[in-house]
Amino acid sequence: MVLSLSLLLACGGANSGDDGFGGGGDGGDSGVTDGGATGGGGGGGGGTEEVGSIPATVVDAEVTWSLDFDEEAEAAGFADCTYSRTFSGTQVLDLDYVCPDCDVIVRGEALMTEGIDCAAIISTDPEEVRTELWGWSHDGTFFRSGRDQYPMGDLTTVEGVDGDSGTAELAWESDYTLTDGGAMVLSASGSMTFSIDEDQLLPDPFPERTEPYACGWPTADPGTLTLDYELAIGGTLPNARFVDQCGEKLALWDLYGRWLVIDTAQPDCGPCRNMAQTADAFVEEMAAEGIEVVPVTLLGAGLGEPFVTPEEDVLADWVEAYGDSNPVLFDRGYGYALLPEFMEAETGEGFGYPAWIIVSPEMEIVHANVGFGSWDAMAEVIRGMR
Repeated sequence: MVLSLSLLLACGGANSGDDGFGGGGDGGDSGVTDGGATGGGGGGGGGTEEVGSIPATVVDAEVTWSLDFDEEAEAAGFADCTYSRTFSGTQVLDLDYVCPDCDVIVRGEALMTEGIDCAAIISTDPEEVRTELWGWSHDGTFFRSGRDQYPMGDLTTVEGVDGDSGTAELAWESDYTLTDGGAMVLSASGSMTFSIDEDQLLPDPFPERTEPYACGWPTADPGTLTLDYELAIGGTLPNARFVDQCGEKLALWDLYGRWLVIDTAQPDCGPCRNMAQTADAFVEEMAAEGIEVVPVTLLGAGLGEPFVTPEEDVLADWVEAYGDSNPVLFDRGYGYALLPEFMEAETGEGFGYPAWIIVSPEMEIVHANVGFGSWDAMAEVIRGMR
């Protein structure tokens, strides 16, 4: 029996997940979240092999979840139970956009050690092993996502994470009402240990670019831009690095000095394909007017998993179909983490694909919208701001 629930009260921020879990998986179709609800600098990429120089934070943890049903739910056949997971992970430095408030983000393996039948009560497909993201700010806010590259949600507060090593006790609780009557309390408790491992060295996520890009992209100096992941009209486009169609990591700020149209696209999205098919004609039209515009596509794995990086053949097929004169990048959850809330606030409409941002030569966000009919509206915005 799998629960069908409506949320009465959940800890954490607003849930942007499509299954009710902030990067979860436990929620399945039920809407139950064992992790609470969700919230989502520098120059170019190195032209040579990136050598690690920053010692990594490592984490080991164990958490047990308890499902406690009231009498009405028990009369319907539900029984109290527990399940447990361990988590082991290593710090990452290049996913700040999934948790802008985190001081530390750790990616690791979560292993179900017992109680998978219990987890199946709130999940249609409980996983024995999965990738999770854990993080915290030094003020004690703890964040988690049960999916890689998925926006992390603030979950609880902990003590003892204001240093380089230590142990932190974890606990959170959510109340749910069952659609057919009754209620359930989903609580979790556990602990994590964290420390600096001097033997695990992480590369600088934004090293100085030392060689030209194989694809011929510019390597501009963006000057003294400030990295900020809160998107806003008039704000600076947040920097990030993504592998391009030539197999190198391109830093968005290396495109400084020209107009950009950054669009997030999915391979199974018709309007996204129409946008890509007509991009070169738009670039040529603007160039004839003396305006350099670079369309940049952040390509995901598909509408069903917009935060997942596409397979190599998916991106290769896209480039073959629509040309490689402009950057086509393997998205790593950047678009899904940053754009939905911003787009809805800016347009007043629901988020969808393609979603695009016009960026000035100074890396200032000047316009944004969702959907595609033609490039005319973008051309008019750029002409009007020259």
